[in-house]
Amino acid sequence: MGDRAATVQSIADLVGGRVEGDGAVEIRGLASLETAEAGELTFAADAKHLARLSDSRASAALVAAEATVSAPMPLIRVDHVPAAVARLLAHWAPPADHPPVGVHPSAVIAADAQVSDTAAVGVGVTLGLRARIGAGSVLRARVAVGCDAVVGRDCLLAEGVVIGARCILGNRVIIGPGSVIGWDGFGYYFAQGRHHKIPHIGHVEIGDDVEIGACTCVDRAKFGATRIGEGTKIDNLVQIAHNVQIGRHCIVAAQVGVAGSARLGNGVVLMGHVGVRDNITVGDGVTCAAYAAIAGDVESKQTIAGIPARDAREALRIIQAWPKLPDLLKRVRELESRMGGLESPKDH
Repeated sequence: MGDRAATVQSIADLVGGRVEGDGAVEIRGLASLETAEAGELTFAADAKHLARLSDSRASAALVAAEATVSAPMPLIRVDHVPAAVARLLAHWAPPADHPPVGVHPSAVIAADAQVSDTAAVGVGVTLGLRARIGAGSVLRARVAVGCDAVVGRDCLLAEGVVIGARCILGNRVIIGPGSVIGWDGFGYYFAQGRHHKIPHIGHVEIGDDVEIGACTCVDRAKFGATRIGEGTKIDNLVQIAHNVQIGRHCIVAAQVGVAGSARLGNGVVLMGHVGVRDNITVGDGVTCAAYAAIAGDVESKQTIAGIPARDAREALRIIQAWPKLPDLLKRVRELESRMGGLESPKDH
């Protein structure tokens, strides 16, 4: 970031903060509390990090407007530290490696596909019959968009993304490299000694401002639509099965699997490696800890954990009891032996 050096005061102006100390100190970059060196700006968003700020080698720090801080450096006080950090990262980010506006000569575009004049279509992209690409959208190398699929305004599809036939993306959707939206669902019936494929003739609908990471799959519906609600963020390596309905502003972390026709309400948070059974409903605002298995319906506003998932406090008590089980079993056997002796015939 050397070519983007700035003063503490100019950074405060950028993020809408207030300087406490010397605003003329020069800053050449942003770093975490653990790694920051002289000339860098760091940040402390909670009490634990504020307590360690005085030991940092950073030249300045972002802190909350009301935080009590004792540190030998200029401070930039802001209303929301994570938001200020995000704004700085965006400001200092290198230019995006996007293709230029227009259609690359190597792209294969169906004659009746519609591409906005302000869209950017990169190397080796293919657009099927009647596909539509909205204004300002960017399709990087080797993206494939199927027949009758719709990509909204200002979307970003990274390298190798596949959008299946008839799938619909809203505006400002971001999809990472290698992700597949709208491949067949995993459905078979067993007869005459073998598995037979069930056709999936539905599609996928993705709402505005959804972000999906790399190598994630969202399967098309058997009929109707698999839906991802507005503002939901899905990590890398996630499997969303056919006919799943995910609400608005959910968080789905890496290696989550959601089975067919499950329904997630609004604001649901699934941490890494969570499994969700088919045909169940997870209510609004549920948070599920990592490595849990949700095997039944969950009421709204619950915090759950474990296998099968249950109230997180109960799950924690069970986990804490596990190491004690061998000793408890030994004591139970000893008690049973002693009780057997008390009930022997010689005592009657």
